[in-house]
Amino acid sequence: MKKFQFSDWMSMARGANLPTVWTNVLAAWAINAGAGPSLRWMPEWTDMNFFNATTLGWLLLGASLIYAGGCFLNDACDHKFDQKNRPERPIPNGFLTLTQAWALGVLQILTGAWALIEGADCSWQWTVALLACILAYDWIHKKTAWGILLMGGCRTLLWITAGTAASGMSPAPLLYIWAFTAGAYVVGISWFARTESLSREDNNQDHWTGRIPILLLFGPPLLALAYLILWNNLDPVRVFLINLAGLLVGGVVFFAILQMRSDEEGAIGKGVSRLLAGICAVDATLLAFHAPLLVGPCILLGAFAHILQKRFAAT
Repeated sequence: MKKFQFSDWMSMARGANLPTVWTNVLAAWAINAGAGPSLRWMPEWTDMNFFNATTLGWLLLGASLIYAGGCFLNDACDHKFDQKNRPERPIPNGFLTLTQAWALGVLQILTGAWALIEGADCSWQWTVALLACILAYDWIHKKTAWGILLMGGCRTLLWITAGTAASGMSPAPLLYIWAFTAGAYVVGISWFARTESLSREDNNQDHWTGRIPILLLFGPPLLALAYLILWNNLDPVRVFLINLAGLLVGGVVFFAILQMRSDEEGAIGKGVSRLLAGICAVDATLLAFHAPLLVGPCILLGAFAHILQKRFAAT
């Protein structure tokens, strides 16, 4: 067996996507710390007194390990498919045995869950729900096209779980809306990529079905615009940042769609990678309503995700 190196771990863990996991948990925690008791309640500028470096560290560690572990288990479940279609992957390439992949995946996902529950003090019920969704996705995603809903569910549950950090805070009503918005964007990524791939072989694809994933991808900036109209008394700083981050999401989606519809070799993969890095911009848009000081770090992490994608595969 070949020597397993850090680059192989990054490949199996989809390490280029880790910045998107970090912005997910940061956004969820900050939003839930300052969200109001109802969906119509206009958010106040979140007091950063909630911020605790130790809790954040545990959140980042736990979420990263759970994400990496889920990806390891994903590769373990897909090993037969990869042997035929992706022989460069670490398992068929001999960098890791199937048994080792299962063991490392389970170890990472359980250690990550422990870090979230014991370290960040997240709700154990939501953490267990997150693990169940990840395992269900890994098990069935190659067996049914509807597995993409579970992929979105993983991101939604990650948001809700992270929102309960620090003494197990109950999720605020608005946290559910933002969490489902982030999850729907992730569903849109896989749905659109699959739709575009099929459309090249079948030009009789249903017109409206092909439009649903586009709506999901543009959903975050559209929802942000709707809430800007509802909360029309927000201060100019937040209004500016919401528009700026929302336009960034729209730009990422627009240019990714153009890329995936081009005839360039590997266009779909490149477009998907662009959309995945765009998760950070989605988080920045939603954060701008609550914690504007965190918008900049999220956008920078999105740029970092793009840099990582140049070296490590995001899918």
